[in-house]
This record gives sequence, C-alpha cells and structure tokens, in this order.
Amino acid sequence: MIVYDDYKLGDPDALETPAMLVFEELVDGNIRTMCELAGGAENLMVHVKTHKAAAITRKKIEAGIAGFKCATLKELEMVLEEGGQEAIMAYPLVQQRKVERFAALVAAHAEARIHTIVSTQLHIDVLGQVATENQRVLNVMLDLDLGMHRTGVAPDDAAEALYRALGEHQYLEPSGFHMYDGHEHITDPAQRQVAAQRHIDLGRELKVRLEAAGHPVPLMVAGNTFTFPYYARAEGMHGSPGACTYWDINYGNSLPDMPFRWAALVLSQVVDRHPQQQTITTDLGIKAIAGDPPLERRAHLLGGEGTELILQNEEHGVFRCQGELPAVGSYVLAVPGHVCPTAIRYPGSYVIDATGEVIDYYTHTARDRQ
Repeated sequence: MIVYDDYKLGDPDALETPAMLVFEELVDGNIRTMCELAGGAENLMVHVKTHKAAAITRKKIEAGIAGFKCATLKELEMVLEEGGQEAIMAYPLVQQRKVERFAALVAAHAEARIHTIVSTQLHIDVLGQVATENQRVLNVMLDLDLGMHRTGVAPDDAAEALYRALGEHQYLEPSGFHMYDGHEHITDPAQRQVAAQRHIDLGRELKVRLEAAGHPVPLMVAGNTFTFPYYARAEGMHGSPGACTYWDINYGNSLPDMPFRWAALVLSQVVDRHPQQQTITTDLGIKAIAGDPPLERRAHLLGGEGTELILQNEEHGVFRCQGELPAVGSYVLAVPGHVCPTAIRYPGSYVIDATGEVIDYYTHTARDRQ
C-alpha cells in the first residue's frame, strides 16, 4: 500500500504502470472550492479541456455549474451528450466541415444554448454560409483579445464593427463576448484583481456602446484559472476556470493563495537505479506525463523532497534523489507539472476513494479531437 498524507493506494500491483489516478474526494473538493470562489456555481462557465471526462462533466452539472467551454468539437459533443444546457465552442472554426459539424450539434441539441466565437470577417463568412444553407440560426460570441495575441480582436472600434456585422446576418445571432486573459499569470492576488478589473472595464465599455446602438450583449464569459473569481463575481459576467479541477505543480506554485488540491496523479514504478549517480529510473517517460513545462518542473514525486527529474525519453524518466534511493520495483506517485496535456496521454483514469481502493474508471471521453 502507498500512503502519503491524504493519498492512499491500496494495491498498486493491480494497476499497470504508468497509470493516471483521480482521487475522488479531492476532485469533488476542488469543484466545491471552484464554486465557492466564484460566489456560486451559477457564475461559472468551466473549461473541460483539463479532464476530458464525461464523469467529471456530470459532477459539474450536478454541482449546478452554469455552462462549459470547449476547445474541440469532441469536447462540445461530450458536454451536450451529458446534458450541459449551455456551452461555448471557444476555438475559431475556419474549416467548413467543422462548421457543418458544429451546426449539426446545434440541430441535435435544440434544448441547449450553444455558442461559437469569431474575431475576423472570414469566421463570420464561413459560419454564415453554413447557417444559411441549413436555415438555422447559430449563436456567435465575439472573441476579444485582452493582450495574449493568440486569438481575438482588440476591444476597440474594429470589434464594435465586427459585432455589428454579426447582427446584420439573417442566421447569425450575436450572443456576447468571450474574453480570455491567459497571459495574466500573476501570483499576487491584488495585482491579479487589478488586471481582471481592467479587462472587465474594457468589456463593459464595449458592451455599453453596442447596446446603446441597439445590439444586445447578453453573455460575457472571461478569465482563466488565475483570474476567474474576479470575473465570476462581477455583475453580468461568468468566470471560466480550467486546471483547478485537478490542479498541478505549476498552478500550485504560482497560486499559493488558492486552496485547491492535487487530485490527479500518475502512478509510476522504479525500473532501475544507479547509486553512484544517486539516480533512479522510472517508467515516467514523456509519453506518460506532459512535456511542455521545463524538464525540472514536469513531475514532482510525493514524498521525494529534493528529487529532481533530470532526463526524460519516450518511456524513461530519470530522477536525481537525495538520501536513500527507492528500491527497484518500488512505486511512486507523481504530480504532473501540467495536468491538462497529461490527461490526453491516457484513455482514462482510475478513481481512488479515501481508503485507497479503486472504485471506478473515468474514460477520457473527449481525448481524441474528432
């Protein structure tokens, strides 16, 4: 049995490593905390890219969360099949066949309010063509660039003109603003709040101008895991967190004030060791855990203070350790540096209860893009 603080795993021999584990009480606690920080579940439009699991989506629906953000059509399909009543396809749809698939999902789930986003005239043209061919109205949000310069249009006159253009199309319904501030990775809470308030003011100013000209802006969804509470508690807005469902090393280090817990870990095994180099080799290769953080921040071994990942290949993860080395065959629990792209490395997660027993298996329903 593995025991480390609140983390217990009764029979690691029963699972083939590497394996992704979800600790049920901790993920449930993270969802409750998310809702509390937002001032209520009804103030949230949460991202599903972190977990991609229908079972976690159901938990969030049961918690009363208002709606969901999706990065792929497969994620959108998952949310709608689980009964989500509002969802945003928060990724620009440029390819016509993707727009056709989006329109088909809208038609198949008439009970739900489904949005997509635009930031250029081309987005409007492609959506408009498919909507016209199907004679079906599509809800479209304006994607505002708050400074990340990844997608979106700056909240200025060009944005106002684009929103007006949406309103002129027979089959496109302007449904609000999507505002992502993924560049605002600010550790200090007071500075985070100032940054969020700046974006709130920009969005509201644009909303006032448009509504004064007769163009309603019914929905404003903004933020990321760093800033979502400020948007969620702002009147007329929804906050949009993601990674705090599972939490990880990098968010934990950057946001020590936020009370989330690591809820998704990777079970790994020591397959070799080299005492002269003070290293162990595990099966925590790059195929087992996300490789986008710098090497030394990709994984933290529970109970392995001072242990550092120094080499990683496809199937091997080599750690330099302090003190006595774990024996070959020992099991270790690794906290991902970035949990969202770690989840897609596995078809699903084993669900662990408070006693350390495996009680369920959450399929990563939207793991594939299509």
